[in-house]
Amino acid sequence: MEDSYIMHENIHLLLGIIAAGEGTFLDLKEVVFRGNQLLFVDGEQAAMELEEIFSSMANTEGGVVIFGIRKDGAIVGIPNDKRDILEQMIVNVELHNCRPLIEPILNWLHLPDENQVIKLCLKVDIPKSRYYVHQTTDGRFLKRIGSHRHPIPPEQLGRLLASRNLLIPFEERPALGATLSVIDRDRIQAYYQRRFHRSFESEGLTLERLLINLKLAVTMDDRVIPTNLGILLFSEQPDHYLNGAVMDIAAYRHSIADGETADTKRFSGPLPEQIVRVLQYFKSSPLIATVSRKEAMGRKDMPSYVDTALQEAVVNAVVHRDYELTGSQIIIRIFPEQIEIQNPGGLHNTLTVESLYAGCQPIRRNQFLAGFMRDFPSPITGTSFMEARGEGFLNLVRDSETLSGKKPKIERIGEAVKLTIFSASAEML
Repeated sequence: MEDSYIMHENIHLLLGIIAAGEGTFLDLKEVVFRGNQLLFVDGEQAAMELEEIFSSMANTEGGVVIFGIRKDGAIVGIPNDKRDILEQMIVNVELHNCRPLIEPILNWLHLPDENQVIKLCLKVDIPKSRYYVHQTTDGRFLKRIGSHRHPIPPEQLGRLLASRNLLIPFEERPALGATLSVIDRDRIQAYYQRRFHRSFESEGLTLERLLINLKLAVTMDDRVIPTNLGILLFSEQPDHYLNGAVMDIAAYRHSIADGETADTKRFSGPLPEQIVRVLQYFKSSPLIATVSRKEAMGRKDMPSYVDTALQEAVVNAVVHRDYELTGSQIIIRIFPEQIEIQNPGGLHNTLTVESLYAGCQPIRRNQFLAGFMRDFPSPITGTSFMEARGEGFLNLVRDSETLSGKKPKIERIGEAVKLTIFSASAEML
């Protein structure tokens, strides 16, 4: 029964459930404090045990954890001056130890012990996960059987992944922890005006309806929540919700990454704005090589890279990266003779390096994101970030090889893909 874990706030009913003891939907935790350190009396490490309890409940049917109660149901409470420590522990576990994060509901309660002395307890509701199967920090998938936590067998895990709608693309899933207020209305309005030459209000659309229509938001539990796509495109801080949704630049004076950088930059914000700022850096940084050529009127500095090729490379990294690989970001390394762009996630589906060079039409990991890139103009090249013809990569290869005499190189580096574009030399101009 999907909602069988829900505890009513009726104290007598709650006390009866506690007296019945732990089970699939209930876990009781007595906590002790050594200074400001939180411990469980059963000897388990608090963070490790909580991540197992939270993820196993979310993977099953949800549940409730009540802190301040012994395993035998005796109400011992939480010291009032320690409540912030306990809350912070729970928040840290839900944000950092459960993958992806879990959003519990915390409620402080006053419950009578056996002598009718009122004790402070914390009730934490863990909702059943609808879109994800949660892992612990060491990669385990657990489920709840009675009061115990067990690994999910491989055959059950496959069915659970399917039933939790993991076949829905990552872009369309709700962004965990986000509310509609993080979507920037002005940016949405500017996008709609640029694309359709009118305001969405003039079309009789509310912001919520527009976002849902464009896959930028989804309705869940009678709430409208931004999707991961909406967060990436139109929130001020997408990396606040999708760890690693940034681009880092490291520029080196030498031909190897020797740890001595001449400059470093981190670009955050909505993805289209990240792209623009990276391209502007390429145009303005003195660390991007230029080539001097003799002409009748003297020496003339010439660019050593093709602007459209660099743009294609950066946009491809944004569109093809795997945003589920949290904590990994797009990394751009600049050397005197080349620029390397590395993005998290291997080549998608059955795509290979050879098929890319052969002109195979790629199946993009983030199809909706790629579609939106066609609607954003580049102030550097005057073109949209992504052309509809699907020939951008071949143009990148052809134009870069023509300028530098070297074919751009694609490599697989673990769970990442690295593209190297070589600079032109004076002899090639």
